[in-house]
Amino acid sequence: MKSKHWIIPALLAFVLSCSSDPEGPVSERFLDDGTYGIRSGETHRVVVPVNAVTVSVPLGVGTSPFLNLGRQKGIEYRAILLKFDFTLASGDEAKTVSSAVLHLPVEIVSPENLKMPVTFNELLSGFSDADSITAIPPYDPLPIPDSLGRTVDTLGIESTDFDIDTTVVNGWISGRHPHNGIVILWAALPDSASSVEVNAHEYGRDPPAVQVNFTDGSSATFGSIDDYTVARFERGGLNAVGGIARRIACSFDPVGIPGRAVVHASFLVLRVRGDQGLGATVGEQLILGLSSLFNYYLYAPDSADTLSAGFRKGTGVARSLFDPAVSATIKLPIRAYMADVLAGARLNRGLVFQSDHELTRIQRASFAASGADAPYIEIIYSLPADFGGSR
Repeated sequence: MKSKHWIIPALLAFVLSCSSDPEGPVSERFLDDGTYGIRSGETHRVVVPVNAVTVSVPLGVGTSPFLNLGRQKGIEYRAILLKFDFTLASGDEAKTVSSAVLHLPVEIVSPENLKMPVTFNELLSGFSDADSITAIPPYDPLPIPDSLGRTVDTLGIESTDFDIDTTVVNGWISGRHPHNGIVILWAALPDSASSVEVNAHEYGRDPPAVQVNFTDGSSATFGSIDDYTVARFERGGLNAVGGIARRIACSFDPVGIPGRAVVHASFLVLRVRGDQGLGATVGEQLILGLSSLFNYYLYAPDSADTLSAGFRKGTGVARSLFDPAVSATIKLPIRAYMADVLAGARLNRGLVFQSDHELTRIQRASFAASGADAPYIEIIYSLPADFGGSR
């Protein structure tokens, strides 16, 4: 009987003879004579200039826990709107008001000794918390007087209850005079760093109210059902402001970068102007416990036309937070977005930066707009190794 053990050594010798030893003649042919020349990729860093502009968005915030009057970091809290529910309890329909007090629950003022002169005026049209109010609605220029005929009061931490004319209140309660609401206005320009913060009905306790005494000795309280801070921001420069609102539109052209580039990292780079930033009011921090950080949202808009509805919505690119009151350079990651743009998979309509709390909080982030600290886009990429050669 013949042995078959000789097959295994023979097969092993055959396999080894076919290996592609890098020092062998097969690899020498492809590398040395240039039949398949390999050029390794190189890593590049490119800085792309950004044209950034501030864009106004018609928006207001009517659901904050606090109402505000004053001025902070370029934001003007111009007016407080109040509307009350004057539904009478059974048996009170025919009663007459003998005295009335407007109760404004001031929670905190800044600076602590602030006393702000104000007037109370009747609104000529109604409003609701759900409205986007960007300007003070029409109002009667003649203020509502107090019981002594005075028309200017002082609002402060110790001044929260104000007599108001019973003729006006009787008209509201009886329905003889329409109640569209009242507006609280500055009677004089406040200091540039001042604020009075008052409970809104959303705060959950002690809301603004009209408290009345009737001629028969009974009393009633009518709380606010709608209240609103009307704020304005008119400063120049590059600003994102929540609640009013302002967004930043960024346009750029990454010209010269090949479509086959492999993007390793990319950032929208902004220089924060900390002296201009407002993360939270004193009341929001001390009483509500809200963070003073600025939550941002960066998106690729559906339209580059800043006047169109498509500009105000789009695909999210980045979302995070930073301190708007500290001067620093921040880098917003946009690698996946930039890779799509360079590959032609996404139209380059630019990017839009906004507050992620735009519907609920008034905040401001300000950025350098020109010079060495102007916005730019940083792209770090490499090109794939080139295996192209001639046979």
